[in-house]
Amino acid sequence: MLSSSLEKYLVGIYKMALADKELKSTDIAKQINQPLQKTIQALQRMHYQKYIIYSPYQPLKMTEQGKQMAEYLIARESLVDEFLGLLQIKENKELEKETMQQYLSYESLEAIEKFVLFNRQYPEISRRYQLLMKKKVTSKLLPPIPENERL
Repeated sequence: MLSSSLEKYLVGIYKMALADKELKSTDIAKQINQPLQKTIQALQRMHYQKYIIYSPYQPLKMTEQGKQMAEYLIARESLVDEFLGLLQIKENKELEKETMQQYLSYESLEAIEKFVLFNRQYPEISRRYQLLMKKKVTSKLLPPIPENERL
């Protein structure tokens, strides 16, 4: 499994490849906004994990496994983003999205996908939820968290 930083590299490489750009480590470092040495280390790790074909001074290539993984990562980000939108999460949304992407299992993501698809099929459910969120609901399952513990 890829770390979140390697995931960013892989998605960046994939997007550059879609734009028919020659994939050089210096260009990737600029695209990801990371130092060249750190980028080279990341490329070597992704080469070892068979997501890319990398050798110094040569343009790198994505493997089929790398392309599939990048497509999955892009779809996962979109799914989690839509899910958080349905829940009307606005505060710390990017942090929440990144955390969910890293820690939710594939099975949990499949359940979220079903929930998102259900809401697309029955938009009245989303509208009713939006109305509920506008009301002050008094019964809660979670007790309040201390103020100094909130993000």
